[in-house]
Amino acid sequence: MSSNPPARLHPVLVAEDRYQGVYSRGRWWAVAQADEPFEGMTRIAWLMDTGPSGDDVTAAVFWQHAPPWIASGASPDAAVASLIAQPGAGGDDWSPPPIEVDP
Repeated sequence: MSSNPPARLHPVLVAEDRYQGVYSRGRWWAVAQADEPFEGMTRIAWLMDTGPSGDDVTAAVFWQHAPPWIASGASPDAAVASLIAQPGAGGDDWSPPPIEVDP
């Protein structure tokens, strides 16, 4: 990885998008402070369990309202560069949007 994220974003985790960019608009994501607690688990554990890794509806809604601590890109380096450029990437003021499923 040639992009060098600032220390305030560490650890940064890069993962391949389950949906290959259909919802995220990038094949890879970069997650700032991946080991920070979120909803009773780490950010990365939550992301691998739900959000962008959930079913199609959950993933689509997630990316419409994605937190500032995740970004996507066409390559791992592009995802990290996008994360670095994203305002608020080191913040934690975000709650998951409600997922409404039609009956």
